[in-house]
Amino acid sequence: MSTHDDGPQGERVDCAQAIDQLFEFLDAEMDDARGDLIRVHLASCEQCLAEYDVVDHIKALVKRSCGERAPEELHVRIRTQLTVLRAELG
Repeated sequence: MSTHDDGPQGERVDCAQAIDQLFEFLDAEMDDARGDLIRVHLASCEQCLAEYDVVDHIKALVKRSCGERAPEELHVRIRTQLTVLRAELG
């Protein structure tokens, strides 16, 4: 994993940052400038794009399977666990 193409104003996002912010990106919980940086990175990094596809697919499956919205605390715990697992897997 590495840093890829420059975004607006020469800013860059590395793979760790892109992966760490996938949920916020998918949920449109970041400003447009940061979203553009993530988008540029995903367009140039196959590994991160593959991770994006997995996370997007999981979110779609959960959404279809659940009629109720899970509590925010559960979202935080799941995100934390995914971050820990990613760190362990390297």
